[in-house]
Amino acid sequence: MRLRNTIIVLILFAIVGGYAFIVGRYSSPEAQRKLLAVKQDDIAKIELHYADRDIVLERDQGKPWRLVKPIGADADQTQANNLARAIADCAVVRTVDEKPADVAPFGLKPAATTVTVTTFGKKTLPTIEVGKSTPIGFNAYVRLAGSPAVLLTEAVFSAGMNKTVNDLRVRDLMAFKLDDVQKLIIARDNAPTIEIDRDGDQWKIVKPAPYPADDTAVRTALSTLVNAKASDFIADAPGNVTQYGLEKPHLTATVVLKSGEQQSMLFGFKQSEQGKGGIYVRRGERAPVYAVAGYVMSSLDKSALDFRNRTILKVDPEAVASVEVKNSDGKFTLKRAGADWNVIAGGKTTEAGIPVVERLLNQFRDLKGQSIVADPMPSAQPFGLDNPAAEITLVGKDGKELGAVKLAKISVKPTTPPIPGEPAGPQSECYASSSASKAVFSLSDFSFAQLNKPAALYMAKAPPGSAPSK
Repeated sequence: MRLRNTIIVLILFAIVGGYAFIVGRYSSPEAQRKLLAVKQDDIAKIELHYADRDIVLERDQGKPWRLVKPIGADADQTQANNLARAIADCAVVRTVDEKPADVAPFGLKPAATTVTVTTFGKKTLPTIEVGKSTPIGFNAYVRLAGSPAVLLTEAVFSAGMNKTVNDLRVRDLMAFKLDDVQKLIIARDNAPTIEIDRDGDQWKIVKPAPYPADDTAVRTALSTLVNAKASDFIADAPGNVTQYGLEKPHLTATVVLKSGEQQSMLFGFKQSEQGKGGIYVRRGERAPVYAVAGYVMSSLDKSALDFRNRTILKVDPEAVASVEVKNSDGKFTLKRAGADWNVIAGGKTTEAGIPVVERLLNQFRDLKGQSIVADPMPSAQPFGLDNPAAEITLVGKDGKELGAVKLAKISVKPTTPPIPGEPAGPQSECYASSSASKAVFSLSDFSFAQLNKPAALYMAKAPPGSAPSK
């Protein structure tokens, strides 16, 4: 019985497929014509009607699209323009039936979607009724109001007309130019407020204490804000925002522009819906509640140390007359000799390789750490700086110290299980301090190795077997 049914189904598929192949292969398609005689730029209004919703988009000539139904909101211009283009470019592939007795088989009784457009000239064009897709091929059935004929168009038109209001809403939450920002304020519920002011081409922290700011860190925070997009539209007019953690937000980021305008974004709880990892937010000046990706808040939820300039030491290489180094290799000095450099180690003076010495000095032109770990450093011992691996002192042409740094590399036992694929066991961490501040900085392994070299590697002809200190 089951076999007989299977055979019948296969035969039916063969008949339908064969018919579709013959029709598609040997019938002469109509010369394609536009479904509506309208240009994209002439469309002023688009009305989309579905069984469960109505959506209306409008625009004035030369102005952006806006949603007017079911809510009043800014429209995503790309989505709205694509919609207008799809309507204007919709082509008729073929007339299926000039006068069908029943349009239900085509999904047109009633149509899943109807599309009505009005031009800037106040002319309303025949409504497009969008039916279902053809069982074979990549077409969809459509019909124009006032005409009985069922037409075929590309299936992509049917899919393109199936929109929700969230598909068409603008997802940008803040709108400003980075160069117009004069102040960034980050207020957190568990830490002092951070205020960062523009100072010409630089940024400076003014609260909680004055410090030069790291330009890259500030610009990254501003870029994160202006590029933040709503991942979900939670509530357009919530009566209470306590459930979202926005009554007393965890974090509020505010930018003040040249014009004096302020734009704020408030960050509340993590989304409670299953499978969602976003953060509830709202614009400080507006009612709707949105959700954004978690990284938006984590990139702003930082301490003042994270926004500080991370310069460990800054010395003009041309001002350096000698470099005194003390590390596991012992003590040695790099001493300028006119246009050349010498290495003085163990009571012997050896010609230095100028490029390697210049690379060392250029690092001190603006030596930066990866981060500021603490300021002031509470104790040198936890960072290994009570017994540093290397001490480097730069001396000027007048014999006075220009600056000094201490470097340490310590072994740290991991507090969490190793990541698959990564070696287990203790990990190394590098730190630095300098005579320029009381702060302790984290340092990359690469920077540590570049700064902590034995005397032999500075010589013009290094002895065989020389290697950087560990």
